[in-house]
Amino acid sequence: METHKLVDDEEKRNIGLSLFRQVGSVHDNIAFDESIPSDVSNNENISFSNNYNNQISNLNLNTNRTNSQSISISFHELNYEIDHIKERKLFSYCKLKSRKQILFNLSGSFSSGMNAILGPSGSGKSSLLDILADRKDKNGLSGYVLVSGKPRSKTFKYLIGYVVQEDIINGTLSVRENLMFSANVRLPRSKTINERIELVNQIIRDLCLETCADTRIGTHFIRGVSGGEKRRACIGMELILSPSILFLDEPTSGLDASTAENVMKCLYNLSRRGCTIIFSIHQPRYSIFKLFDTILLLSSGRKVYLGPSTNILSYFASIGFICEEHDNPADFVLDVIIQCNNYSSTLLESACSQSIINFNDDISKMNENQNDNNIFDEFIYRSRINELYYVSIRTFRNTIRDPAMATSQIIVATLLAILTGLVFNRMEATIETGVQNRLGAIFFIIVNQIYSTTTALEPLIQERALFIHENASGYYRVSTFFIAKLFSDLLPMRFIPSIIFSLITYFMTGFQISTNQFFIYLLTIFISTVFGSAICFFVASVIPIFVVSLIVIVFLFVVMMVFSGFLIDLKSVFSFLQWLQWFSAFRYATNLLTINEFRNLKFCLTNNTQICPLTGEEILIQHHIPYNNNWDMWKNLLALLIMIITFLFMTFIQLLRMKKVK
Repeated sequence: METHKLVDDEEKRNIGLSLFRQVGSVHDNIAFDESIPSDVSNNENISFSNNYNNQISNLNLNTNRTNSQSISISFHELNYEIDHIKERKLFSYCKLKSRKQILFNLSGSFSSGMNAILGPSGSGKSSLLDILADRKDKNGLSGYVLVSGKPRSKTFKYLIGYVVQEDIINGTLSVRENLMFSANVRLPRSKTINERIELVNQIIRDLCLETCADTRIGTHFIRGVSGGEKRRACIGMELILSPSILFLDEPTSGLDASTAENVMKCLYNLSRRGCTIIFSIHQPRYSIFKLFDTILLLSSGRKVYLGPSTNILSYFASIGFICEEHDNPADFVLDVIIQCNNYSSTLLESACSQSIINFNDDISKMNENQNDNNIFDEFIYRSRINELYYVSIRTFRNTIRDPAMATSQIIVATLLAILTGLVFNRMEATIETGVQNRLGAIFFIIVNQIYSTTTALEPLIQERALFIHENASGYYRVSTFFIAKLFSDLLPMRFIPSIIFSLITYFMTGFQISTNQFFIYLLTIFISTVFGSAICFFVASVIPIFVVSLIVIVFLFVVMMVFSGFLIDLKSVFSFLQWLQWFSAFRYATNLLTINEFRNLKFCLTNNTQICPLTGEEILIQHHIPYNNNWDMWKNLLALLIMIITFLFMTFIQLLRMKKVK
C-alpha cells in the first residue's frame, strides 16, 4: 500500500497554532503562490513534486488551446443546508427534523480548462457542482454565483452542459440517434439538417464513437454499447450546444481504469479548445490527476485548497505534509484530509483558513473586466411544433422498439380476447343463462381492460430521471413531454389493442349485431383503457417506486370495482360509503355497455324461443341503471371523460411541480 510521510503529533500542534498567523498569497488568476517556506522544504521529497510540475507544463505546452470564447464561473460565500431527520433514542418511531449544513462559506472561481472538485465521500462535491449548475433547491442556500462576473440569467441552462453521474440516456436509440435528437430539439432553427448531421458526426469523431455510432445504447432486453461508450455518448449529448461550461458529476464512476482515462482524455481535449470543464471526482489515478488544471479540495463541506494542480503538493508541503516520491498525489491529499479529521479538527480548520481566497472586491469592478456582450441575455427561440415533432418521434420509436411495451401489449390483448370469446362463446338470449352470461362478460371485459393499463406505470417511472434531466437542461418544455407521452401511449398501447380486442370479443361472444352498438362497444373499451392510463400516469408521476405505485393503483381499482354496482347492491352499502360510487370508472363503463347490450333485447325460454317473458329493460331496472333516453347512456361516457381530463390535468401539474433541481 502506498504511504506518505506525516509530521509527528508535536509538529502538528505547532503547525495548527502557526497557521492561524499565516496569510496565504494568491495569484492574479485566483491560484495559490508556488513558494515553499524554507523551514519545511525537503529536497528528497519535493523532487517528485517538481517532476510532476514539469510533466504538467510539458503537457500544456504541447497543446493548442483556444481561450477567445472561454467563460469563467465564480462562487461567493456559499452556504448550503438541508433538512435532516433524526430518530429519538427512546422512541425510534418519533423523528425530529433538524438542519444539516453541507457547505460552509465557500468562495472561489473556475476558468477554462480542467477544473476538478476532489474530496472524500460526503464532502459536498456533488452539492457544490449542482449549485454551480443551478440545479440545487434554493431552500437553504445562501451566497451567489457569477458567470464571467454577471449573475446567471434564465438562459443559463442553454449555455451549459450537465452530465449526471448515472448515465441517463434513451436505451432503445442508437448513439447517433440520441445525438441527432439532442441536435434537433436544442439547436436553433437557423441550423439546417445537413449542418446538424455534420455536427453530430464531428462529435462522434471527437469522442471516438465511430465503431458504435449505430449501435443502440441498450436496455434490460437489448444488449448495447459498453459502459465507457455510454458515458461518452452522454457527454456527446451535452456537447451539441457547444457549451461554454460543461459540468460532470463523477465522470469516471463505475468505469474501469482504462475506460476512465479515455473519457478524461476526451474531456481534456475539449478543455484545450477553451471550454470550462468542471467535474467532481473521488480518487483519480495519477494518469488522470495530471490532466487537471485547477483543483478544489473539499473536506466536510469546507475548502482545504483551491489552486493550480501543479501547486497542490507544494501547498501541503508548506503546512507540513510531505508527499512520498512514489505516492499518488490524489491519494496523498485525501489521506491527509481523512487523517486530519480523525486527529483534530483544529488542524484542518487552520489549513482551511489559509486557503480561503478573498472575494470581497467590488462586483462592479469585476464586471468592468468583462466584455459587454449579450450572450447570457440571448433568447433562444424554438418552435413548439418542431419540438413536439422530434420528442414524439423519439417517444413513438422508444415505445415500438421496447418489446416489453407495444408488442407485448398487442399480444396479450389478442390472447385475452380469444380467451374471453371462448369462455363466453355465442351467448344465447335465454332467461336461464343469457342474462348472467352477458352481465358476467361485460364486467369481466371492463375489469380486464382497465387492469391491463397498469403497463403504463413502469415506462413513465423509468423515464422520470430522463425527463427531469432533459427538462432541466432545456431540451424541451414540460407540455411537450406530456403531450408526446400521452399520444405515444394512446395509439400503440391503447387504441390498436382496443380495436383488436373489440373485433374478436364482440363477434365471438354473440353481443347484438348492430353497427351502432359495435362502435359504442369499441368506444367504451377504448375510453376505459384511456382512463386506466390517465390514473396510472398520475400515480406514476407522484410515486417514483414501481412496486409502491402498483400497490396504490390496484387498491384504487379494487375500490372502484367494489362500487361498480355489479358485485353488491349499492343501496345496501353504508350511507357514508355510497358516495364512492360516483368515483367508480368501473360503474360508468359497465353501465354504458349494459345499456348498449340490454336495451331492446328480449330473453326467451330455453325450450321455447317464442315465449320471451323477460326484457332487457327489466334487467336494467333491477340493477338501478337509468335507460329511458340516450342521455342516460351518454352521461356515463361524459363522466369517464371528466375523470380522464381530471387525472391528466393533475398529472401535468405534478410534472410541473416535479423538482427539476435536486
